[in-house]
Amino acid sequence: MKINFIQVKSILNKSKLGGYTLNPYIGCPHGCVYCYNQHFISKIRPNEKWGDFLEVKLNAPEILEKEISGKYAKQKDEVFFSTITDPYNPLEKQHQLTRQCLEVLFRNKWPVEILTKSDLILRDLNLFKQFRNQIKIGLTITTLDWRAQQIFEPGASLVEKRIEALKKLKKVGLKTYAFIGPILPYFTNLKQVFEVLKDKVDKIWFDTLNTKKENWQGLERVLKLHYPRFLPEYKKIFFQNRQEYENQLKEEIDFLAKYFKIPVKICF
Repeated sequence: MKINFIQVKSILNKSKLGGYTLNPYIGCPHGCVYCYNQHFISKIRPNEKWGDFLEVKLNAPEILEKEISGKYAKQKDEVFFSTITDPYNPLEKQHQLTRQCLEVLFRNKWPVEILTKSDLILRDLNLFKQFRNQIKIGLTITTLDWRAQQIFEPGASLVEKRIEALKKLKKVGLKTYAFIGPILPYFTNLKQVFEVLKDKVDKIWFDTLNTKKENWQGLERVLKLHYPRFLPEYKKIFFQNRQEYENQLKEEIDFLAKYFKIPVKICF
C-alpha cells in the first residue's frame, strides 16, 4: 500500500444531488474489484492502481472548520462521507480524520450522512448518539456469500460484522440503511438480504453494476480467474439484456419490499 500525506486547500465539495461531499482520504484499501471509483481515479491518478494507494488529507479537520465558519457558513446542508474513499477505511483507525471532521460538524450542528463497508464505524457510536436525528448511517452489502465477499471486496470488513454494526446502530435509535450495490448476479440473493436486514434498517437502497471501462475490467479479471462459468452470463446480462435484467430486478425488489414491509430506494 502506497500512502501519501498531503495538505489540502478545500475539503467540502458541493454535490450535484444536493448538499456536500467530504473525502478525508483519496483511494481505498478495501480494493473492491467492481468499485465505480476506478474509472474516476484512472483520470486523475492514471499511474495508480485502485486499492494500492491512499492519500491522507492531514489538515482536513482544520480546513473543514474554516469552510463551515467562512464561505459556507450561510449554506448549511447535509455532508456526505464519502465518494472517492471509504471514510472508515483501515487507516482511519490510526489517523482519525473522519472522526475529527465529524466532531467539527457536530459542534456546528451540521447534518451528516455516512456510507461505509467497515464495522470500524462502531468506534464513533457515542458521537453519533449526540447527533440524534441529524445523522444517517448506511453500510454497503453486496453479497452474503463469505467466499465471494473475500474475492470481490478483499479489504472490507466481513459482511457479518457489517450486519452486526447495523443492528447496534439501529438499537440505539439511529437512522440506518443498507446499500445493496452493486447487485451482483448469482452472488446477491435479494430475499436473503431482506431477511437478514429486517429490523436492522429503516430503508434499503439498491443499485446495479457500473460497467464503465476500468470498473468492468476489474470485475471481468476476477470472474475469469475465480468464476469463469459466470463470465459469459455477466456479459450477456450487462451488455446485451441490461434493460430486461433491471426490469426484473425492480419487480423482485418491489415484491420483497412489500412482503417484508421495508421501504426501499431503487437507484437504477
